[in-house]
Amino acid sequence: MASGLRNPTVKVTEEQKLRNQINKLNDTLKGFNGPDARLQKYAQGTPEYKKAAAEATQLRRDISALEVKIATSKISSVQSAYQRALDSGNTDEANRLSEEIGALNATINNPYDPKIKGPQFVEGDEFGNTIRKAGLIVDTDENGDSVVRSSMEGYAANGSEHFIWASKGGFKSKLPGFSSTVEDTKVEIGASYNEIEKKILQDANTKPGGMQALLDRMLKAGLISKQTYNSRAIESNDFTDGLMYALREYSKKTTRDYEVSGIKTPISFDDYMDKQFTPAGPKVEYSSVTTTRDTAASDLNRFFMGYLGTGASKEQHDEYYKQLRALEKKAIKVRTSTENNENVAGEFIDDLDKAELMRKVAGKALDGSDIDAVLKGGAGAAQDVNSIISKARQYGVKLSNQDALSYVANELRLGQKDLNKVNAKILSIAKSTYSNLSDSLSDEVTLKDLSSNYIYNMAEVLELNPKDIDALDPTVQTALKNNGNKGTMNLTDFDRMLRNDPRWARTKNAREEASKYAYEVLKDFGLMA
Repeated sequence: MASGLRNPTVKVTEEQKLRNQINKLNDTLKGFNGPDARLQKYAQGTPEYKKAAAEATQLRRDISALEVKIATSKISSVQSAYQRALDSGNTDEANRLSEEIGALNATINNPYDPKIKGPQFVEGDEFGNTIRKAGLIVDTDENGDSVVRSSMEGYAANGSEHFIWASKGGFKSKLPGFSSTVEDTKVEIGASYNEIEKKILQDANTKPGGMQALLDRMLKAGLISKQTYNSRAIESNDFTDGLMYALREYSKKTTRDYEVSGIKTPISFDDYMDKQFTPAGPKVEYSSVTTTRDTAASDLNRFFMGYLGTGASKEQHDEYYKQLRALEKKAIKVRTSTENNENVAGEFIDDLDKAELMRKVAGKALDGSDIDAVLKGGAGAAQDVNSIISKARQYGVKLSNQDALSYVANELRLGQKDLNKVNAKILSIAKSTYSNLSDSLSDEVTLKDLSSNYIYNMAEVLELNPKDIDALDPTVQTALKNNGNKGTMNLTDFDRMLRNDPRWARTKNAREEASKYAYEVLKDFGLMA
């Protein structure tokens, strides 16, 4: 022959070598399937069956390992190509490469990956495979509530809360490799609640009863109010919150059913709502107070200095804090909330509780003192002290806690069960202090009553909160005392005084008045129309 033609050498790539190995393993695996399959020749549970099943399982694992090796070798170059497509603005190519990256990741995160939790079902377990590929677990969110969350490294929605929804006659999941094998049940799993809600509404409209059937189901389950039901307000927060809560509970149940029991055929969302859903009960919150050691020490020192003229010892500080914390641990508030009601049971310890404890720590040194007399009088006596202080303020009388304590203690020592004498004393002091108002002040008319108009005007003119002003405010006091003249200052003079107050210049009214004045001046000079 003249110049014979040589067959060109075909270079086999590393990927092709791996593909050839996979093909051989698949050919071997086929021997376990079909009419003449080895697994069909043995009775289930026999040693021969178990040996053949183990061989088949190992073949699948070997195939899976080779596929992972191929995907791992390719993903870096595909990711680089994807970035180049994005940089060049080639959207179609970027979308195609993005799907290829997703498929490669799905292969890498195969059912035998040790990072994947849950039973290792493979054949006929597409639902379980989907859960494992997303790495779904029941986790706890930042509020302490249980949610289904993806924990798969490299997964696009890693760390996000996920929702699961299954419906008969619904639609096919977009997740790769999933198709339901149970009747016509279809499943949706994703991190977007809005997308799944959209599918639920679409599904409802394809069924008998349509949207009304879904609203009936939600009302019966206690997920929406009667108002939302009557108005069919599916766009309302009430509807969204109710559906999200039920979907979250269904997602947790479905995931736990799989993780714990290996259930691969989830009950539909509608069946769950009808048969197994338990509406949320009342929200119960527990709260307590913890006083720091420094605060407790400061409180005890003030108490001792006020009634004994000296500070507390280290031993007394330690004893007080020990007993204080024991009381606080028992003083728990329980707040129970429902949609229409809130109830609070229990209470924290108050100042009286602390005072009684501090008096106990002080011991015999306070025997016979005013504080001793009041504390022995119980809660009613302590309330009397607060009542006296409040009464004095209403009459414009400045009364210290110590003075009020002394008044009540003296009455207790005399066996008095009311505060008539103390109230009369306060009224007498008020008439002496505001001698120009002595004819007006009485048991029925307090200085607070006489100051109400001034407080209202002052708040209006100076743009203040009336709750921050009382009869003892210096400006109100000027109006009440009226330079010693009989009666109070008239409101016209009081308003004039307020407009001379430096605070008036900073108000909105003052600025508007100044602007209006400037406008009138310019208008008079013909400079403004």
